[in-house]
Amino acid sequence: MAKKSRQNKSTQQDNTIDCGDLLDISMVNEINQKLKDALSSGDDISIDISNIERIDTAGAQMLCAFYQDAKSKKIKCEWTTPSDIFSKSIKQLGLSEHFELSTAC
Repeated sequence: MAKKSRQNKSTQQDNTIDCGDLLDISMVNEINQKLKDALSSGDDISIDISNIERIDTAGAQMLCAFYQDAKSKKIKCEWTTPSDIFSKSIKQLGLSEHFELSTAC
């Protein structure tokens, strides 16, 4: 089973979404569609947030909404170790408790 996907895409084999290094309003539609596709599969989802160097409010809100949706559908989400910038941004936006980064949904 192929595990690594460093391109900003979802893979069928492991349902991994790589958020890349930029998650701002210009990327929200693209990433959101990939997240919706992964969610509709009903399989566990891995979200790679380890390389994020820039995230804005739109990107954070989109990930937060996706995570809550996955939780409500009882689909397991696994986050990679978040980049420092991701962690700081989420904390500044007051969203830390909504991501539960050390747990799965």
